Amino acid sequence: MARLLLFDIDGTLLDTGGSGGAALLDAVEEMFGVSRDILRPLELAGATDGGVIQGLFDQVSHPLHQESVKDYFECYLRHLERRLHSSEFTGRTLPGVFELMQTLLQKGQADIGLLTGNIRRGAELKLKRFDLQPFFREGGFGDDAVDRNLLGPIAIQRMSEVTGNSYTHDEVIIIGDTPKDIACAKACGARCLAVGTGHFSSQQLQPYQAWKTLDNLADTGLVSELLLS
Repeated sequence: MARLLLFDIDGTLLDTGGSGGAALLDAVEEMFGVSRDILRPLELAGATDGGVIQGLFDQVSHPLHQESVKDYFECYLRHLERRLHSSEFTGRTLPGVFELMQTLLQKGQADIGLLTGNIRRGAELKLKRFDLQPFFREGGFGDDAVDRNLLGPIAIQRMSEVTGNSYTHDEVIIIGDTPKDIACAKACGARCLAVGTGHFSSQQLQPYQAWKTLDNLADTGLVSELLLS
C-alpha cells in the first residue's frame, strides 16, 4: 500500500486574483450577450465548474445541452488563458506551496495528485501559470462529476492506474480549503487536511471536523511530517 495526497487548487495551492471567476463571466457575456452585472454572485468556494455552469445556464435560461456546454468551456478557457497572462494579473502561489511540493517530491514517500472542481484543462492552465503542473500525476476534475463528493473515487482510481499502487482509505489525504473539501474526504473515507488560505479561515473550518486544520502550508517541516507520517 502507498500514501496518496490529493490537492485542491484554488485557495489551497494558488490564488488567481479572481481570474477564474472573471473568465466564467466573460464567457457568459460572449456566448449569451448577458451582462455579468445582472447575474447572481458566483459561489466558487469548493464548487465544481460543472455545477457553476449549471447555475449560469439556468440564470440565462439556456438549455444545458452537451454541445453548448462544450462551446461554453472552450470560450471560458480562452478567456482564462488571456487573464492568467495579462499584464494586470495579480495571482500568486500560496504560502509554502512550492517548498512543500518540492519536499514531498524529494522524499518520494507519497503519490501526489489533484482533486479539484476545475475542469481538467482549466486546472492545467492554472498550474502551468505557476509552474506547478510537474508535481501532479493525475486526479479528479470538475468535468468528471458535478457533485464534488463523487470526485474522490475517480481521483483515487486514476492515480492507481498511473502509479500501479493501491491505496487504503486511511492512506488517502485530501488537502483543501473549504467545508466541501472536508465533506468530499469523508464521502470516500479519506482524511482531510484543511487550510485557511481560501474563503474560510482555519477557525471557520474547525466546526467541520477535518482530520487536521492549519492556517496555511507555510511550515514545510510540520506539513510534510503530517502528510507523510
